[in-house]
Amino acid sequence: MGGGLLGFAALLYVLAKNRFVSRASVHEIVLLDILWVIASIVTVAFFGPLLTATGISLVTIVAMVVAFFAIAQFAGAAKIVKPRPVADVSSRNGDLIATVKREVKAPTETVWEVMTDHPAYADVASNITKVEVLAGEGIGMTRRCHGPKGESWEETCDLFVPGRAFGFRIHTEAEDYPYPLSALSGKWLVKPVKDGSEFSIEITATPKGNALARWVFTMVAKHHFKAVLIDLADAWATRMEGEARG
Repeated sequence: MGGGLLGFAALLYVLAKNRFVSRASVHEIVLLDILWVIASIVTVAFFGPLLTATGISLVTIVAMVVAFFAIAQFAGAAKIVKPRPVADVSSRNGDLIATVKREVKAPTETVWEVMTDHPAYADVASNITKVEVLAGEGIGMTRRCHGPKGESWEETCDLFVPGRAFGFRIHTEAEDYPYPLSALSGKWLVKPVKDGSEFSIEITATPKGNALARWVFTMVAKHHFKAVLIDLADAWATRMEGEARG
């Protein structure tokens, strides 16, 4: 039972660190709390003679505390607002695939201009502090991105459809590449919809190392990738709609 409670505590910690926890996940915890309270009632009602008065008091007090948590968690879950960007992170054939979609009230021309404003990308991406275009335009264009801890890496454009699609490959093979990835690429798309435009981002990452190292990286990175993409989509949407309003 002690081992199970430690696992439960670890699960709660992970959920509490997730900024975009869902109502369903919280309701699962509430259900487990309710089952604990029911088990406590059954224990006292049917196995009370096996317990001391102190034991019964402790079981009752713990059940009351857990019941309080269940009520508070249920009330908190009701306040969760689903983020507007639709984000998903999944594993496929050893790769981590992260995607996000967001509708904005802005014409595709404005959306495209914002998405391809490379220096301004650092203003909306939380993991980037500076972007420098090194050479070229369209296919073959290279840029250097700088991270918050002084790290940097180069990217090359490998997909370019004016007004519609922009893709890039990160040079993970470089000796100074700072992250444990053997491959990393991204694709940004924009299309018109009824009330404006919809843009999407897809990131494909291949972690380095053995099977265990890749699994650990995937588990840790899933929530991080999702948070970064949702923040990026929201920041981009704010800028796009602001420029569309003039």
